[in-house]
Amino acid sequence: MIAEGQRHGGIAQGVGQALYEEMVYDDSGTPLTVSLADYTPPTAAELPSFELLAMQTPTPINALRVKGIGESGTIGATPAVQNAVIDAVAYLGVRHIDLPLTPERVWSAIRGTQRNERVS
Repeated sequence: MIAEGQRHGGIAQGVGQALYEEMVYDDSGTPLTVSLADYTPPTAAELPSFELLAMQTPTPINALRVKGIGESGTIGATPAVQNAVIDAVAYLGVRHIDLPLTPERVWSAIRGTQRNERVS
């Protein structure tokens, strides 16, 4: 149960990094993201339910033949979300959007591509 909780938390962290989390600074370098209300990490309300499958690959590196689990959700979630968004808008010519994939950034990428296609 602990390992599954770590995986769920890692996925939530990866999704948050892809869609929400960003440090914002003013022109003089003062942080404008000063609390969790400004930083907007995702909560359970913003995340879909997901099913985890167990896959074990023992390691010969240590006597217990075990590896860490906490990072497993985090590592794959961020690029998976970014790739899903890019795939969804690729037919419009969008090939990249900087993280986090805020609605404003996605909309700007779509509008920028559409504007370029009209000029060409």
